[in-house]
Amino acid sequence: MTSKNLHQLSIRAMTAGFAAGSFSPVDVTRALFNAIEADTYGINPFVQLDRGGALIAAEASAQRWQGGKARGPLDGVPVSIKDLSHVAGWPTRRGSLATAKEPVPTADAPAVKLLRDGGAVVFGKTATSEYGWAVISESPHSGITRNPHALGHTSGGSSSGAAAQVAAGWGPLALGSDAGGSVRIPASYCGIVALKPTYAAIPQPPQSALAEYVHLGPLVRSVADCRVAMQVLAGADVRDPASLFPRTATRLPDRRLRIAVAARFGKQALLDPAIEAAFARTVEQVTALGHTVHPLNTDWLDTADDAWNIWASRIHESFCLWDDAQRALLDPRLLRVYRNGGALTLTELSRSRTRLRDAGNRMAAVFGEFDFLLTPATATPALPLGRLAPDAHPRCELIESDTGNWFDISPYTYLFNMTHQPALVLPMGKTGARLPFGLQIVGQRYADDALLDFGETLEPLLASGGPYAPAIAPAL
Repeated sequence: MTSKNLHQLSIRAMTAGFAAGSFSPVDVTRALFNAIEADTYGINPFVQLDRGGALIAAEASAQRWQGGKARGPLDGVPVSIKDLSHVAGWPTRRGSLATAKEPVPTADAPAVKLLRDGGAVVFGKTATSEYGWAVISESPHSGITRNPHALGHTSGGSSSGAAAQVAAGWGPLALGSDAGGSVRIPASYCGIVALKPTYAAIPQPPQSALAEYVHLGPLVRSVADCRVAMQVLAGADVRDPASLFPRTATRLPDRRLRIAVAARFGKQALLDPAIEAAFARTVEQVTALGHTVHPLNTDWLDTADDAWNIWASRIHESFCLWDDAQRALLDPRLLRVYRNGGALTLTELSRSRTRLRDAGNRMAAVFGEFDFLLTPATATPALPLGRLAPDAHPRCELIESDTGNWFDISPYTYLFNMTHQPALVLPMGKTGARLPFGLQIVGQRYADDALLDFGETLEPLLASGGPYAPAIAPAL
């Protein structure tokens, strides 16, 4: 590892170097910005960068390390913030042209405060799809964010910039958010690790129309780094009453694990053959570890349309107080979802809520019997830029031209936002076209530590590429 590549180190390797005096947070920050500025691929993960402020924070961290007074395991580590959370002094644009005149926040969001208090170097904000509405990596405000593995493909969303940044090697940690899959899907598409922790394990920024589904979560390159990040991020804040629950460490049961597996949810229309084959191999590997593994019957999990009805109604709620001129600044696809959400009847919404509540109750029963559930993280690898659905999906035209329902394409993630359970995504493989895809491990609510423990046991089985190298490939 040369001084030019210090930004590619893991969190633990980075802070070990700080402690030993081999290099400093200033060295890492300079290497990071030099690498970002040298990008010739147009990956475009950032909407805000602050080299001067980051270097000031890095110098303060360097002095703490030299004096033996580091604040914790993230002191001096560079971290980015998804542009749906407030950072004091930086605009929060939410991927939208409609936010240009909003006042600049004067206070950090709770999670950003935890990071700063822990000594992390907050160096920039990452791109998001507009208001986090879809798993695409584009917005009216920031334009296109490219997948470092295949530049003609999406990096996923809505934490699109966060996933692309970490996959490209530009720092080991990004803070994203997930209301239906928005850290897990881009992690799968970009071949990295992401955690959607138990609801409110990381305190939320000011609440939105999707507040009871949104989980903040780290995007990293290893379970070990995820664990370190959560040591700082998993804290309480009075601005988020849901975060004030008692926090106790959980451990794996002292017995054989009971693991449910599901390759498909309900009558799911599409599953890429490479993902299906890799998932079957993973199930065989888990079985070989001696755990009790059972296929889960998921006939009752055809709820993507119901989840989308709730999603569209909350999109409508998000913009219903705006005037027509402000709404006209939204992406036309988002505006269409807004209008569709407003056209839903009370009966339609009530039916969808009832079916989702029933699904949540049945999933609770599953976790009364099993410790973990394994699924693919996504049904397909990353789509070409600009696409909401693959051509092979039977409802492709309807999704692209009308509904925008990406839950129908990515059915594995949204339910666990509604049940508030933790879910971890690990890289599971790549297609013949070099596009990554991931494994999702779902745990019991509040059992985040046990989930990370189990993730660490599976991570070596899934690793296939050797030591980490930045993922930047020619466009496909």
